[in-house]
Amino acid sequence: WGEPRPVSSDATVNASAGLGTALTYLGGGRLMLIAGGRWFSEDYGATWEGPLPVAPASNGQPWYTWDPILVDREPATGEVKRLIETGYNWEGGGHGSPTGYEQAFIRFSTDGGRTWSEDTRVPQWHGVSEVALLRAQNGELVAACRTDMARQYLGNIDHYEGLGISRSKDDGKTWSQVDRLYDYGRHHPCLVLLPDDKILMTYVVRLGYPRDAEGFPQFGIEAVISRDHGASWDLPHRFVLAKWSGNRTGANEWWPSSQ
Repeated sequence: WGEPRPVSSDATVNASAGLGTALTYLGGGRLMLIAGGRWFSEDYGATWEGPLPVAPASNGQPWYTWDPILVDREPATGEVKRLIETGYNWEGGGHGSPTGYEQAFIRFSTDGGRTWSEDTRVPQWHGVSEVALLRAQNGELVAACRTDMARQYLGNIDHYEGLGISRSKDDGKTWSQVDRLYDYGRHHPCLVLLPDDKILMTYVVRLGYPRDAEGFPQFGIEAVISRDHGASWDLPHRFVLAKWSGNRTGANEWWPSSQ
């Protein structure tokens, strides 16, 4: 890796950019990134143009995004036909409210991310925040969704949020109910279509392993396979790609977890 360098040559812009998310490769050396606005690169990330404003969601709240945008290509030619972006924000009283919940949205771009369609508030994504997308071999869209923590865990750290799957058979117009795979402790998913048409999903484990012999919490990275285009997942045969013990206990024992 080369030395890190600011996205912008303007120090005030960099200071206000905040966290960088949704880093996406569009092909041909082009990239897109969200950090205090939408940034574009035409030279593999050497230089960047931006920030362009990120339009709010249709409920008037900010559009928060996390996962890379889906670059949807024509199967026969490989040409990019559109980009599909998911976002989320808080409704029902907002963050920290006992009645608050997260709501996820979807929108589309046909000009490389410069302009976007009006978003859709997906009813089935009530209680969902970060959504990672994949086009399965059978043409369906698969969404790996970070789910809100159950009410009995409210007030705890967000490691108590979970992971589920939603699918669309009509190019993202409508979606299935979220099939919850894990109630808590596993999220931040990434989906990859394998050459044999199976889907590989990796995710972090921030909660759920027993403590080690010294009493420290344990964290990890796991992977699971779907052999039916995301309809079901082989959880009993999940792969543990990495596992480690934290080095502290108490209020900040989550610090060594996957971020």
